[in-house]
Amino acid sequence: MKKLTLSVKGMYCSHCSKAVENALNKAGVMSNVNLSNNTVTFTYDDTKISLDYLKRLVKRAGYELVIDEKKHFDFNIVLLPISVILLVLCLLGMIHHLGVHNSFFFFLGNDITFLVEASIALVVLGTPFIIRAIKGIRYKNIGMDFLIAFSSLVSYALSLYIFIKNIQNGIALTDSHVMSNPDYQMGYFDATIMILSIITFGHKIIDSIKLKADKNYKKAVLEPPKFARLNDDPDNKIDVDEIEVDDEILVLAGEQIPVDGVVISGKGSVDESSLNGESRPRIVLKDSKVMGSTLLLKGPVVMRASKIALDSLYSSIINESYALDHQKGKLSRLSDIIASIFTPAIVLLAIISFFICAYGMGLSYEEAIVRAVSVLSVSCPCAFGLAVPIATLSGYDLALKNGVLFKTGDTFEKIKSIKAVVFDKTGTLSLGKLKVEAKICPDEYGSIIKSMEQKSLHPLAIALVEDLSSYESLNDIEVEEIPGVGLKYKEFLLGSEKTIQNKEISDESKEFVKKYSNSSLIFFSDNRKVLSVFSLEDELVPDAKKTISKLQDDEIKCYMLTGDRKDYAYKIANELNISASQVYYEADPSKKADILREIRKENGVICYVGDGINDTLALKESDLSFASYKASEVACSSADALLMKPELYVLYYALKISKKTYINIIENFIWAILYNITMIPLAILGIIEPALCAALMIVSNLTLTINSLRLRLYKPMKEEKNHGHDQS
Repeated sequence: MKKLTLSVKGMYCSHCSKAVENALNKAGVMSNVNLSNNTVTFTYDDTKISLDYLKRLVKRAGYELVIDEKKHFDFNIVLLPISVILLVLCLLGMIHHLGVHNSFFFFLGNDITFLVEASIALVVLGTPFIIRAIKGIRYKNIGMDFLIAFSSLVSYALSLYIFIKNIQNGIALTDSHVMSNPDYQMGYFDATIMILSIITFGHKIIDSIKLKADKNYKKAVLEPPKFARLNDDPDNKIDVDEIEVDDEILVLAGEQIPVDGVVISGKGSVDESSLNGESRPRIVLKDSKVMGSTLLLKGPVVMRASKIALDSLYSSIINESYALDHQKGKLSRLSDIIASIFTPAIVLLAIISFFICAYGMGLSYEEAIVRAVSVLSVSCPCAFGLAVPIATLSGYDLALKNGVLFKTGDTFEKIKSIKAVVFDKTGTLSLGKLKVEAKICPDEYGSIIKSMEQKSLHPLAIALVEDLSSYESLNDIEVEEIPGVGLKYKEFLLGSEKTIQNKEISDESKEFVKKYSNSSLIFFSDNRKVLSVFSLEDELVPDAKKTISKLQDDEIKCYMLTGDRKDYAYKIANELNISASQVYYEADPSKKADILREIRKENGVICYVGDGINDTLALKESDLSFASYKASEVACSSADALLMKPELYVLYYALKISKKTYINIIENFIWAILYNITMIPLAILGIIEPALCAALMIVSNLTLTINSLRLRLYKPMKEEKNHGHDQS
């Protein structure tokens, strides 16, 4: 199976994207169209389906799937200059109609010249719209192309009828004073020219703006890595696509890290700005996670690949698969529904307006047709089709630039309603770098405890193994994990206080527990009594308190969820200014999901932030879930969003960006509604002519596009600083 993202030419509204998706679906290829940058992402079996076949399917729908941009001449390149030339000639010709009478303006403004120009416009500029409109009817997907094609054809046909009628009436169209003849009737060729040239020109401007914005955002993104060095043969460079999971790879200073993985030896610093926008290099040591496409500034390091290149986080971001492969939000679905029924409704309204003007207002058939054409020209189904996707992608890109990767299309709608955030403690609010502060551990149990914890990746286990590094490990012992309790080996149990219920405990151990009651305690026991006790301390994430404070300032409740003992949990909560009533302790994985249901019942929409395998159920149970920077692969796959930086504060930025994105989408909807309900009645009343209608429609699309892309300029950090100055 191969996954590709390719450009598609000719798409301008949600009808276009739907037509492309439907065409690919006919071959059993599931696809997602990104209207914001005119691309389609799809997965296909290259042993059964060829790209050329998919290209032909898309072409049958009226669009071009770009496989190799250098291969063929792009006819669309000539459309822009032709549209500009026709537009300028038409405007100069219209000067004659405004009363400036000389031979030059008469030549450009007479009906014969307008007929030639309109015919060129219809054939050259109108043909792509007409073809797509016909194919849209065939696929039952009537959109903006139909409105443009229909309005231009009707205005051309009406003008041709008037042109022939003038000739039949014996009017000399080459006479410079023809307009003073009382029998002369002016045609509407200029409307055909203006509609097609303005819309073609406007579409090219919109495409250019989107392309420039996309390039500006991704200019800092590095080229995908091309090669890798296997650690056992560093002089032989291999293609990154040949790397397999668990391969050991040597990365030298100045080289790109080829795939996602974990450092197994060496020390270095990594530039991760290509993924998360962070300008400061990150120090990486043994067991540090590293991401493909990032740049190793200092090294060398040896890493173990955890993914193949195609599955790397970099590939997912470039393909935008996280944002596009998951469900759409309510607003996005509403946008699609409105866009799907808008065009048929406008066609019906244009027909109704014709009858109202012709029979209700007593206008001539010609004038009634012109007003119907104006309705078709001014209406803007694109406004509804563009209201959500461009704003959503802008928000997605902005979030990524600030260190958050959203994986679902409805994130922006969910996050605005968040009433509470639930944090897992270890690895999220704390660094997860536990250290044994004190212990009671007779030598005869050191090797057993070390061996029991050796295969676990939990921070507690890592801390114990490191503290007991001087002891020999036992060979091939069978350790059973008891979820939410601990580990079992023969008659021995290692875990929380739950493991020592009703067991003997020495006075020394009792004093130890009392002394270190505000720390994380691990007990080792057999069937009868407590044999060892460990006290472990963890360090809080530096900006955890600040993050919680900002969330609370926004009236978002903050809860802490931990498997630690009550005393230790309350101690951490107190340091973070989290109320004791919002702390849940001794929570095992299954209990976490129940707790989240309880919190949701009390608060409404909730968000969960976790990092480990034992958070999977909780991540799925929440309305919106974030996997923290050091989260396990399982947690990352279960979460709705990933924090791409070690700072927890990016979570607050994610909330700010999401709210801004949601507001931007609402602004687009309001504009789309106000524009259409204002301009369509003006067109029916004849206040605006067809040519001006076409210009207004393009202005509407430009306004929406620019407003959506404006979101990328938002800097939450700068806004926060300004807000802080205001308060001071």
